Amino acid sequence: MGTKYKNVLEMVKGISKDDTFKDLATKQIKGKTLAKFLFYLRCDHNLSQKHLATKIGCTQSRISKIESAFDKNLTIQDLLDYAKALNLHLEIGYRHPSVKIVDLIKYHAFKIKAYLNELSGLAKEDSTLKEGVGKFCVEVLFNIGKFVSDNLVKLDLKFKEQKREPDAIHISAPLEKTKLEQLLEKNSGKLASCAK
Repeated sequence: MGTKYKNVLEMVKGISKDDTFKDLATKQIKGKTLAKFLFYLRCDHNLSQKHLATKIGCTQSRISKIESAFDKNLTIQDLLDYAKALNLHLEIGYRHPSVKIVDLIKYHAFKIKAYLNELSGLAKEDSTLKEGVGKFCVEVLFNIGKFVSDNLVKLDLKFKEQKREPDAIHISAPLEKTKLEQLLEKNSGKLASCAK
């Protein structure tokens, strides 16, 4: 059985002995990631180039040129045309290279919170929608918990057991509530509705 490759670029690097060809192939493949993605989107929507061209209002040859173009030759209008024809929203963003992965995770966590709030707002007084949103909240809670626990398992961390001295005493103010207790008390109704 022959060697298996993850992608075409890996195959070219593994098979070819010609460094010039490898460099050229690498530039060709890496320079067309957007065009390849547009091709994927069209195929994912089960559209031929001709059908997409009709929806955009251009020729089939223009679609062919877009899908074989280098990324630097694509225009924002090309991206907008594909988005409109495929009933998609185009989102483009910039990120400073100093932004760390942990900051991205925090950003997306807050985006999830905002989207869940928006979803809950759509339910308003509709009990069927509320029930559906509640079930979805539980699903989100499960999935995010699973993502985190899966990564903790990958890390294979060994937590040391903390031994308490027999005479150690922990004293806390009995009348003050912790911030967590206050937050749980304040949101107990919301948590209960999400758990149903």
